[in-house]
Amino acid sequence: MKRTFILLTLLTVINASAQSDKPKTLIGNDPEDISGFGGVLFSFTPIDGALSTLTGGGGAVLFDNTFFIGGYGLGLTGNKEFSQNAEDFTSSYGHGGFWIGYVIKPDELLHLGIDTKLGWGGISTKSKTTNEIVNEDDVFIFNPQIFGEANIAYWFKINATLGFQKTIGVDDFYFKSGDFDGPTFGISLLFGWFN
Repeated sequence: MKRTFILLTLLTVINASAQSDKPKTLIGNDPEDISGFGGVLFSFTPIDGALSTLTGGGGAVLFDNTFFIGGYGLGLTGNKEFSQNAEDFTSSYGHGGFWIGYVIKPDELLHLGIDTKLGWGGISTKSKTTNEIVNEDDVFIFNPQIFGEANIAYWFKINATLGFQKTIGVDDFYFKSGDFDGPTFGISLLFGWFN
């Protein structure tokens, strides 16, 4: 009971302190602020000519409420299945790395920005018959994007991205160079302290 009371008191003090420091506007823009955010990422891109979904997460340190640098990770939802020489295979794909961007007029309710994901990852192909890995490729990802973003609360944003992904190093017996290249569309749910 004593621990519960101390925890509730501490949370009340923190909440009151945070509320007293909050600006009256939805999002403030103090140029001296350093904050951060993390979130859930959804990316849609063609792989071997078919629309595929990658999910993951990312986070970054936010400087002056405009420039951010951090990291991300994305993986293919489900596996890519195909047949070759009367044998069935399944491939998994994922990548992660650096996430860099710039937010334009972040104190506006709706605003734009640019970002880039620079990452590395792999394509792993297994035989469905033997369940053995038959091929592994290490790849490098370059994915520049533009985004539109909405400030929902001082701690929550939603953004939608449009970009192009270039994948270097694809050398699989089934996939070829260019199968993982193409336009990308993404949705991000971002949580953090947006001053």
